[in-house]
Amino acid sequence: MQKGLEYLLEKYSVSAKAILSADGKTVSIDGTTYPVLPWESERRIIELRNLVVTGRLGNMCTYRIGHTTQKDVDLFEVLAREVGILEFTVNSEAKEIFAIAGENTMNCIVETENGCVCTIEIGATLEKGQADIDKHEIITDNGVGCDRVVDTQVPQQSVYVFGKKEQSYLDTDAELYGYKEIEVNTIRNAFALAKNAELRSVNAKKWARIQKVVAAAKISLEKLENVKVEA
Repeated sequence: MQKGLEYLLEKYSVSAKAILSADGKTVSIDGTTYPVLPWESERRIIELRNLVVTGRLGNMCTYRIGHTTQKDVDLFEVLAREVGILEFTVNSEAKEIFAIAGENTMNCIVETENGCVCTIEIGATLEKGQADIDKHEIITDNGVGCDRVVDTQVPQQSVYVFGKKEQSYLDTDAELYGYKEIEVNTIRNAFALAKNAELRSVNAKKWARIQKVVAAAKISLEKLENVKVEA
């Protein structure tokens, strides 16, 4: 991913020195480390947010999020991502959360400051090497907004090739061709931070807030009751 980031920095003449961490969770810009929020550079998530903030979806009734990942992945890491997507798409912070969990599953109910109620269902049940399956669906009084093709349960590919050997591809970024979707989004968000000093501060505040929501979820798991997110 570092190579892809350096390519963009050079192509667009961005002078800041940016170095991505090995896991892509942070980027060091001119010696200071900032959190990377890849979902905020993911087109399907951006377009879902646009439907909300422009008012085209109507008044939100409920929000349903599902995310299944590999067995060895930390559920709280997945929850942090989904809370980030929730707050980004509805343009509001989470204020209260209730959480219950099994051995490798977690269900949460989250309410945001603007009144959106969201259910988040997380499972770490896939075998090693299998791609994550996630879906974000907002139900309103005017219809439904979803980041997946209607009535599908798993992510679809952009290009399918049929014949003697069936193949599929998800390469949609011409500048970062060959990278996986999560890698493209990570590089794009890190690049945005390198270009914009104000965005670095915004990302840091958002990540700190997400961590407070995750901390509240852990307390809820222990007490089995609703927990308000620390202001």
